[in-house]
Amino acid sequence: MNTSNVETHLFPRPVTALPEYASAQARRTLAEKLTTAFHLSSASATAIANAVVDPASVRKAIGDPDDPEVERLAVPGGTLLGIRTMVWARKVMPDPRNPRTLPSRRHPFAIDPGTGGEDSKFRPIPEPRALDRAKPEQAELEVEIESRHQLNWASQHAAAYVLSENNWTTSIASQGVMEAVWLVPTTYRPTDNTEPATALTTAEGSSRVTAVHKLLEVRSADVPFEVNEAAFRAHIRKLNTNWQSGASAQDLIALRCEQIPALVLVGFTRYPSSSTEFPTAVKSFVALRHVDPPKPWGEGPENESLADEVLDEMYRRDLISATERDYYAGSCTKAEAEAAHLSPDPVVRAASIVKLLTSKRPEYTEAIRVAVTSQSTRKKITGALSNELATALILRSVAGEPARTDQIRRYMRHAFGKAVHKETWESTGRDTGDLVAAALAELRESITAGVPLVNAPASIELAVRAAYPLVVQGRLNADRGSSNNEQPDRRNPGEVIDAMRQTQQGVMQLGQALADFDAGIALRAVDEAGDVVERQDGAGPLTINDVYLRNEFPPAGKKRADRPGDTPQDHFHNKLGAFTAAMDDVRRAFEALAAVTGDDGRPLVESQGVDFRSCTVWRDMLATMDDEFVVWARTFRRAFGTGESPRAARFPDDTAAEASDEARAFTDDV
Repeated sequence: MNTSNVETHLFPRPVTALPEYASAQARRTLAEKLTTAFHLSSASATAIANAVVDPASVRKAIGDPDDPEVERLAVPGGTLLGIRTMVWARKVMPDPRNPRTLPSRRHPFAIDPGTGGEDSKFRPIPEPRALDRAKPEQAELEVEIESRHQLNWASQHAAAYVLSENNWTTSIASQGVMEAVWLVPTTYRPTDNTEPATALTTAEGSSRVTAVHKLLEVRSADVPFEVNEAAFRAHIRKLNTNWQSGASAQDLIALRCEQIPALVLVGFTRYPSSSTEFPTAVKSFVALRHVDPPKPWGEGPENESLADEVLDEMYRRDLISATERDYYAGSCTKAEAEAAHLSPDPVVRAASIVKLLTSKRPEYTEAIRVAVTSQSTRKKITGALSNELATALILRSVAGEPARTDQIRRYMRHAFGKAVHKETWESTGRDTGDLVAAALAELRESITAGVPLVNAPASIELAVRAAYPLVVQGRLNADRGSSNNEQPDRRNPGEVIDAMRQTQQGVMQLGQALADFDAGIALRAVDEAGDVVERQDGAGPLTINDVYLRNEFPPAGKKRADRPGDTPQDHFHNKLGAFTAAMDDVRRAFEALAAVTGDDGRPLVESQGVDFRSCTVWRDMLATMDDEFVVWARTFRRAFGTGESPRAARFPDDTAAEASDEARAFTDDV
């Protein structure tokens, strides 16, 4: 297994040699003590003793058989008794009637067993019951099965469902099982007159044991009937020999998975007035975790905790100072930050956090992996996670209603595009005017060269910084779904901002958003020259919102919003928009025509073609336009790829002076 997988980044748990399988005498002595202390049947006590890795330590843990020292677990109706220990994974089995599969079962009343598909080949495995109804407090279960064939079928069906819906194999292969599984001695009693068999079976279904058996290539249904002790001992010796001489990847997985922590339920004490029996008590215990568990933290608190751990890990590795840790964590005031020569500007702080958590330097990525995997072995270390952790820290500079803050969090995490993660850039903290001028210079260079905007650190820094005011002030939203949604497209905020930084007007708009936010006024719209746009009704400057930005800065090749003015520039803009829409219509019509199929399933354009005279006319039209496209693109590069950028140095000095009193109110006018 490649433990440095780019999606998981899990640090593998170190392995050691496995202990030898306990002697028959040690296991027999433990079984006798279990029988004496908890009144278990010989079969159940033997199943526990055979599964325990260290019988001697369990004997000591039990203590006095008349007053055993075991864990007591409160449940409705009484108290369960349990022993925590390590068990051999090959000596326990997952519940063949895993509760997760309940909704998908095919019951005999609906379909006769064996008359339908594979999922109704047998009756479902019935509910476990007390092994001896006369002893309701005895910690043993019994399951009636038709045959070993039914048990094998049910186990395979449960495993397939679990591995599809709750697959732990990747995490367990790297980390092993870290939390105890709950086990109950269970006797499987066939009705075909074959001998019953007893095995420790998980009480809560256990996706973990299913994953372990998948990794170890164990047939779960064979566990109760497996008696080849010599083969098991030989297997352990082979793994230990391989570990000493150089274990393979599969050997390392086996060494992590052969032993698992367990809580073995061995008794039940019910209240004097209670009629609860052991099977019901077990169900209650499981329900406390799976049916009525504590409310999950949710994404917000989870990412907050992970982000704090990342900062702590970076501090422990001397990647950031104690002051910087407090600054990024939002634990210091703006005055304290400024005194420590750190920017009190929440926009600059946000860009610094994004840079910290998206750094490609190995020492930083390693610190993030260690911090995240210390709390979650299944969390993927991706760009999306970096955005979420950065957002958690950034929002500590936002004071507002919890519901509003949560909305900002859901939008902000989508505001940092792919270029932020893939390209090299820094959070320089320079003035907005200098940053805009540098971003425009990068854009002009790319236009002159006729290539996409890449290797543009100033442009990326501008985009990251501008994301803060755009999202926090509600001027740019994430995809709001299809119900009552006026958004012209479904791009995420990062994609909209990325489209903005690739046009002169967009760069100026990002700069204007930063300048207006710094001045404490509504974020105003600007035109291609960078001048503030006035409303058509003369009521003051036009302010931006989500719909405006999406219409004004669509993806390349998509139509922009029409202009209401009557200047030649407005007419040119609108005609260009109409041409863009027409080209999009041509593309869709072309694809629709090519998709029409005949009775034989082949596209009709392939079998009968299109009139050659029409094709000739169309090709001539496209050839003429293609020649003009080359000229237009060359002219655009000459016009916008050289020369001084408009009002490049105006931010933020003249912003407050330009702002009218009306613009100081945060409006949503468009």
